[in-house]
Amino acid sequence: YDWDVGNEVIDDEGNLRDAFWLQNLGPDYIADAFRWAHQADPRARLYLNDYNVEFNSAKVDAYVAMAARLRAERVPVHGLGFQSH
Repeated sequence: YDWDVGNEVIDDEGNLRDAFWLQNLGPDYIADAFRWAHQADPRARLYLNDYNVEFNSAKVDAYVAMAARLRAERVPVHGLGFQSH
Protein backbone atom coordinates (compact mmCIF):
# COMPACT_ATOMS: atom_id res chain seq x y z
CA TYR A 1 0.00 0.00 0.00
CA ASP A 2 0.92 3.63 -0.31
CA TRP A 3 -0.57 6.68 1.37
CA ASP A 4 -0.48 10.44 0.93
CA VAL A 5 0.21 11.19 4.58
CA GLY A 6 1.06 14.85 4.16
CA ASN A 7 -1.47 16.03 1.60
CA GLU A 8 -1.83 19.68 0.54
CA VAL A 9 -0.17 21.03 3.69
CA ILE A 10 1.47 24.09 2.07
CA ASP A 11 -0.45 27.13 0.85
CA ASP A 12 0.41 29.00 -2.35
CA GLU A 13 2.52 31.54 -0.43
CA GLY A 14 4.78 28.76 0.88
CA ASN A 15 3.41 28.65 4.42
CA LEU A 16 1.86 25.74 6.23
CA ARG A 17 -1.83 25.67 5.38
CA ASP A 18 -3.84 27.10 8.30
CA ALA A 19 -5.95 24.02 8.87
CA PHE A 20 -7.43 22.10 11.79
CA TRP A 21 -4.34 19.92 12.35
CA LEU A 22 -1.92 22.85 12.42
CA GLN A 23 -4.19 24.85 14.72
CA ASN A 24 -4.67 21.98 17.18
CA LEU A 25 -1.41 19.99 17.04
CA GLY A 26 1.13 22.57 15.91
CA PRO A 27 3.64 22.43 13.05
CA ASP A 28 5.09 19.06 14.08
CA TYR A 29 1.84 17.31 13.17
CA ILE A 30 3.19 16.43 9.73
CA ALA A 31 6.25 14.58 11.03
CA ASP A 32 4.09 12.97 13.71
CA ALA A 33 1.56 11.78 11.13
CA PHE A 34 4.31 10.11 9.09
CA ARG A 35 5.72 8.42 12.18
CA TRP A 36 2.28 7.22 13.29
CA ALA A 37 1.47 5.90 9.82
CA HIS A 38 4.80 4.07 9.71
CA GLN A 39 4.13 2.53 13.14
CA ALA A 40 0.69 1.40 11.98
CA ASP A 41 2.06 -0.22 8.79
CA PRO A 42 5.86 -0.34 8.45
CA ARG A 43 5.60 -1.79 4.93
CA ALA A 44 3.43 1.01 3.50
CA ARG A 45 5.03 3.63 1.27
CA LEU A 46 4.35 7.11 2.66
CA TYR A 47 4.20 10.23 0.50
CA LEU A 48 4.20 13.99 0.87
CA ASN A 49 1.84 15.32 -1.81
CA ASP A 50 0.80 18.75 -3.01
CA TYR A 51 -0.49 20.64 -6.02
CA ASN A 52 0.91 23.69 -7.81
CA VAL A 53 4.49 22.69 -7.05
CA GLU A 54 5.63 22.75 -10.66
CA PHE A 55 5.66 26.52 -11.22
CA ASN A 56 4.94 28.44 -8.00
CA SER A 57 8.44 29.17 -6.71
CA ALA A 58 7.43 30.05 -3.13
CA LYS A 59 5.47 26.84 -2.81
CA VAL A 60 8.14 24.76 -4.57
CA ASP A 61 10.83 26.11 -2.25
CA ALA A 62 8.72 25.37 0.83
CA TYR A 63 7.83 21.88 -0.45
CA VAL A 64 11.45 20.94 -1.14
CA ALA A 65 12.59 22.43 2.18
CA MET A 66 9.92 20.50 4.06
CA ALA A 67 10.88 17.24 2.36
CA ALA A 68 14.56 17.83 3.11
CA ARG A 69 13.85 18.71 6.74
CA LEU A 70 11.68 15.64 7.26
CA ARG A 71 14.32 13.39 5.71
CA ALA A 72 17.07 15.02 7.82
CA GLU A 73 14.96 14.27 10.90
CA ARG A 74 14.70 10.65 9.71
CA VAL A 75 10.93 10.92 9.29
CA PRO A 76 9.77 8.00 7.10
CA VAL A 77 8.88 9.89 3.91
CA HIS A 78 9.30 7.58 0.92
CA GLY A 79 8.43 9.91 -1.92
CA LEU A 80 6.96 13.18 -3.16
CA GLY A 81 3.74 13.59 -5.11
CA PHE A 82 3.18 16.26 -7.74
CA GLN A 83 -0.58 16.54 -8.09
CA SER A 84 -1.66 17.72 -11.52
CA HIS A 85 -5.31 17.05 -12.21
